Amino acid sequence: MDIFLKLKNLDRRWVYLCVALSVILPMIFKFELPIYPGAAVKGIYNKIESLEPGSRVFLSFDFDPAAEPELGPGAIAIFVQMFRRNIKPVIGCNWPVGSEIAEQCLAKAKEIHLATYEEYLAKGKLVPNCVKEPISGRDYVNLGYKPGGIIHVKNLCTDFMGPYPQDREGTPTNNMSIFKTASGRRFSMSDIELIISYTAGTNGIEAFISNEIFHKRPMAAGCTSVNIPRFTTYLQTGQLVGMIGGLPGAAEYESLVGHKGDGRAGMSPQSIAHLVIMIFIILGNLAFIAENRKTKKKKA
Repeated sequence: MDIFLKLKNLDRRWVYLCVALSVILPMIFKFELPIYPGAAVKGIYNKIESLEPGSRVFLSFDFDPAAEPELGPGAIAIFVQMFRRNIKPVIGCNWPVGSEIAEQCLAKAKEIHLATYEEYLAKGKLVPNCVKEPISGRDYVNLGYKPGGIIHVKNLCTDFMGPYPQDREGTPTNNMSIFKTASGRRFSMSDIELIISYTAGTNGIEAFISNEIFHKRPMAAGCTSVNIPRFTTYLQTGQLVGMIGGLPGAAEYESLVGHKGDGRAGMSPQSIAHLVIMIFIILGNLAFIAENRKTKKKKA
């Protein structure tokens, strides 16, 4: 037990050094740990796979650059899946810089789709009429940021096109083919097959859940790891069809899409760092037990 008592007084700088090395070394000597997608991630993936080609999905980018390392990789993976399935992303944002992040994710997803198009076409993994190079206004649209949060979401439920007379580039939306309906009526929330919010705080997926009675659309979420316990409740109640939780969720989604991005690349450093922290927690508890036993012996 003496060794545990010595560990109790270990200089904390050694702990910081070990944690730092547990992150740095896996980034230098790259290796990949096995990834097994969970039910929450499969819920979103399977829902998108079940949609008819040409379906529209509303994606709300409700986060800022601080959460991009966790939420960005999952968003890119979903865009890649949609492009391969000829599903049309309709993007809105409840956070001011969400529009810029969405544009970056779109650019990366288009790059991946273009690079893998011929391979997936040869394997028969693309839907018929899948376009090689998605075009804004036809295959996707980034409508940009609108203020208002929950009030803005409620307005979308009653008049989807009202808040969006133009996209983020100033292009009028009235004549965009992505908003055309079979009957020729005005595009509405009922034409959206799925709502996905990438949430880092307020005015995210909960704004859409609060308005569920008005839009009556299935919903899913991407969230930071710290929000997973809170949003799991919505999975259990069936209000969400699926959820991408933090970087692990992004890595799981990338594995389903067949893309090795930042999500999968980040899992080795994160997993090893978590393992090292767990070891120190166990050693700390053993040192505490050893100290208590020594104190009891002295009193006896």
